[in-house]
Amino acid sequence: MHKKIKDFPAQISNAINDTKDLSINLDNIHRVIIMGMGGSAIAGLIMKDISPHLEIIVERNYFPNAVIDEKTLLIICSYSGNTEESLSYYNHASNLTKNIFGITSGGKLLKLLKNDNHDYCIVPEGYPPRSILGYTLTVLIKLLDEDELLELLNIELLQDYSNKFSLEDSEIFSLAKKIHSTFPVIVTEEDLSSIGYRLKCQLNENSKMLSYNVTLPEMNHNEIVGWDSKMIDKDLFSLIWIDITFPANIKRMDITNKILSNRNSYSHHIQIPSDFQNDLSGLFYLINYLDWLSYWCGYLNKVDINAVESIDILKKELA
Repeated sequence: MHKKIKDFPAQISNAINDTKDLSINLDNIHRVIIMGMGGSAIAGLIMKDISPHLEIIVERNYFPNAVIDEKTLLIICSYSGNTEESLSYYNHASNLTKNIFGITSGGKLLKLLKNDNHDYCIVPEGYPPRSILGYTLTVLIKLLDEDELLELLNIELLQDYSNKFSLEDSEIFSLAKKIHSTFPVIVTEEDLSSIGYRLKCQLNENSKMLSYNVTLPEMNHNEIVGWDSKMIDKDLFSLIWIDITFPANIKRMDITNKILSNRNSYSHHIQIPSDFQNDLSGLFYLINYLDWLSYWCGYLNKVDINAVESIDILKKELA
């Protein structure tokens, strides 16, 4: 996993090169549905956040909840191509629209896509699904005709940071030492909720830690009162704020930290460095930063970062 996280910027670069000829006709498309589970869904959630001008719906279920018609583009993502929910969803949705595109490394899904004459992108094999995000997100950006976003990327700078973060003397390792034995509560602004969710999932899988993510300002309208519970052990919790930038929310973060100062063991605000200026590179920087944070927490927790034993058991029982 260490090498896969370190090579995250290279994934992006490889995907850009591999998808030079990738295109799809969006002229008559009014809605985009991205379907996937676990690591195959997170790219869709991030895509929804970075392209609010597009009507994007992310589905994670056995069957469609959203309206699907001939003006709907369905992008179905399953890294293995054998995800039970994704195959079920495809069987339901393939009767509702002809506009289907697949992202997979192979398996049953690829066979279905080929048999039904749908377009697809084959992603590199040999990755845990959660570790191929740089590639799949770049494919989505290219597919949904957002090329101008990719032109802003500073791959070299991203790689410089990833190289630094791969070392035990990095700032991320220091942060991991503060939170690896806690239950992190992750807070983002609403437009970065997918990034908070990404960290929550990476802590679950890589670090074998429980965590959850919330957003500002909503957190201040309900959850903050829940922290009044006398059952809370401050040593068990930490607060991780991710790139809070809107002035009113910065004020809310500062006040919330004061109110909860005796309810958690540590609070930290992760910010995008000024070198990235607010472009797409900054978003990719956050993804890589948080992946490293989950890696170092797993390292400190002395767990097998690659293993997902409970998921494997569940899949075996379901089969």
